Amino acid sequence: KGIVKIIINDPDEMETSIELSVREKFGLLKVIAIPTIDAETDIISRIGKAAGRYLDNIIKDNDIIGTAWGTTLYNFSTNVVPRGDLKNITVVQLCGGISNIEKNIFASEIPKNLADMYKGTPYILPLPAVVDNSRVKEIILREKNISKVLDIANKANIAIFTMGPFGYDGALSRAGYISHDDVDRLIKKGAVGDICTRIIDIDGNVCDENLNNRTIGIELDELKKKEYRIGVAVGENRLNCIYAALKKQYANVLITDEEIALKLLKLP
Repeated sequence: KGIVKIIINDPDEMETSIELSVREKFGLLKVIAIPTIDAETDIISRIGKAAGRYLDNIIKDNDIIGTAWGTTLYNFSTNVVPRGDLKNITVVQLCGGISNIEKNIFASEIPKNLADMYKGTPYILPLPAVVDNSRVKEIILREKNISKVLDIANKANIAIFTMGPFGYDGALSRAGYISHDDVDRLIKKGAVGDICTRIIDIDGNVCDENLNNRTIGIELDELKKKEYRIGVAVGENRLNCIYAALKKQYANVLITDEEIALKLLKLP
């Protein structure tokens, strides 16, 4: 019930020199870089636990938490510390999901898991990430329940998202939301990955306005207004997207592994 709270000051949780260097280089609030112990270690699980601990440290009554989707974020949502002392917690989906893919991206499960952990209220966005044209999007956004969820997403003070890779193996491509020709075209325009399904280049700018106008979810300019913008990602194929997210200040908290952190320090 929150009457007694036990805090363990683990020396391993102290800021390392790598974390300090990345934090100062990009002007971040916090960097958590998980050591890579060996190839057999489940780094996704360790990243998820670290993200869960961090959220436990900052969450307070009346917070609105916005979440994107993906395996890493789902793992995080199952590692959140349950709290019974918090009041009026809202969890909202920040962007549409995808289907027709062999790997579940857990778009609706993540906000539900978090809401359960915090005895809060979840708001789901039961829509595709990308629709056929901007006219379809306009019609969808006129629906009052959909517009309500997106309004809550814009009001969120905490956002948790991943920085996804871009290419033929990316989730949007594998699910058929963008064609191979689209991938070719976007790569030529400098696409390096996506944040909340918004495709960006190495400078963090939206790569293609037409595709962006067909994407359902929070705008990146709105994302930058959040008090806590927690980017959670690991893997070499995400490095450029992570770098772009930090340069453009879409994320002000980074949770990753030490290998990625070291590579970020070598970039300009």
